[in-house]
Formats: sequence, structure tokens, C-alpha cells
Amino acid sequence: MNIEEAKSVRIVDFLARLGHHAQYVKSEQYWYLSPLRKETAPSFKVNDRENEWYDFGEAIGGDLVELGRYLCGMGSVSEALAYIERTAGNASLPRIRLPAAPPRPVEADMKNLMVIPLRHHALLSYLQSRMIDADIGRMFCKEIHYELRQRHYFALAFGNISGGYEVRNAYYKGCINNKDVSLIPHLRGEVQSCICLFEGFMDFLSYLSLKQIKNNTVCIDVPCDYLVMNSVGNLRKTLAHLQGYGQIHCYLDNDLAGQKTVETIAGLYGGRVCNESVRYTGYKDLNDYLRGKRL
Repeated sequence: MNIEEAKSVRIVDFLARLGHHAQYVKSEQYWYLSPLRKETAPSFKVNDRENEWYDFGEAIGGDLVELGRYLCGMGSVSEALAYIERTAGNASLPRIRLPAAPPRPVEADMKNLMVIPLRHHALLSYLQSRMIDADIGRMFCKEIHYELRQRHYFALAFGNISGGYEVRNAYYKGCINNKDVSLIPHLRGEVQSCICLFEGFMDFLSYLSLKQIKNNTVCIDVPCDYLVMNSVGNLRKTLAHLQGYGQIHCYLDNDLAGQKTVETIAGLYGGRVCNESVRYTGYKDLNDYLRGKRL
């Protein structure tokens, strides 16, 4: 078995062969008790569409070859391939998963991109519908215009440290250019002792809007830097930026992925981590709290 053959084996079928079955399935995401360690709540996710896995408890993931290496005690690739072949290489298991060609990302077809200061009334109205202060929106967001299939569109654009943009309007959510985290210092050229961590930029803007109206239930009254993950999939990149902070305040979603992410960060940085989602218990995220939209 070579690498490409191993990657074409469906991870869900492979895990079933080993006796591991999903605790629950949601939108092609299979959640398991980790096969790499003992746990009582599922933190191991398989994206069945992409045929990739991620262990939130260990902050590791990849394809089946990488999983095979971990199951073999971090052996070589050749050892992992032999292990996968022994497990998946008989006729009783539908061994080869024929992967569909990945859909072409819509961003690849965007043309004539133009980034300008935020001023379009429709985008400001969208922020208002999310109860985000307009001045805060203008301070941290841009306005991006682009052509797609001979039609003109525009959206909010929130920059990241790799020069990419998280892009959002009322109908679309995506990323243009490189996917990465966004780091916003309290003072340029100076690192604070505390940092606030958010999953998406709408939560970051919600926090600043709450801070502006002096909401002490959620906000903390100390100077902080801010880090926006722009996806829990950016956990590895996030961890590197958190290393130098004495206190890490996590304002992540009140869902399984958010809580597992906090647990992973706490496992690495211990008592420096504060799970601030308890401040908005009963709400999915900070923006829902700002809007009064309960679970």
C-alpha cells in the first residue's frame, strides 16, 4: 500500500474496523472518544467529506497516514502504511474510498478584488443588525468589492496576519487569500500581560461593543491584546501566539468545539487560562449575548 492508497481509505470505516464508533454525527462531522487516549467526552472529530481527523484534546490532526503514525506510537510512514494495510487490507472492509474531486472554492473565481475603507450603507446596516457599533466596525473592518461570474458583490473584510481577509455579509462567509489568525495589540509595539481570545471577528467586535457600553458582566477591566482565531481549525497557530501572555481569557463559543478548544489551551498553559464563556452561559456566542438571542 502506498500513501495515496492509504489516504483513500475512509477514516470512519477504518476506525470502525478498530472498534471505534462515533458518539454522534452532525453535518458529516463524526465525533468519537479519542482512539489515542482515554477520555469520557468525545473530542476526536472526523470530517467525512474531507476524510481528515482532528483531536481537540491533543491539538493534532491530519489524514489517515498521520493517524496511523500516532496509532503506531509515532512510527515511520512505512510502518504506518503497513499497519493501515493490515487493518484495511481485506475484502470484508470497503477499503478504498473513492474521493470526490474537491469542489472549486468560490474564492478562486473572484476577480477584480478591491479593498477600501468601510462606508457602504448595506454593510453598516448588516453590522447594525448584529448590534455592532458602527465606529468599531469602521475601525477594524474594511470593505471588499469583487466580481464573481460576471456579477459585482461586496462584503466586510477583516484582515489576518498573513495578508488574507475573513469576508462576510448577510449571505456569504468565507476567506480570501491566506487563512490565518488576527492579532490586534492594545498598543502598537507593546505586548500586554493579558490577551482575550475569540473564535471569529464578529465576537471580537461584539466584545468591543459591550466594552464601549461598560458591560462588566462580560468584559474585563484591564488592558488586553486581542487574538481572533478565525476558525478553531487555526488552533495550532493560535497556541504559538499565546505563549508569552500571563493571562489568557477565552471567549469562545458555548458548544463542543469551543469548549474542547479551551480545554486544549488550558492543558498547555494551565492556570493562565480563564474560560470566560461562563459569563454568557445560555448563549451560543458573544454576538448572540449582545443581541439577547438565547440558545
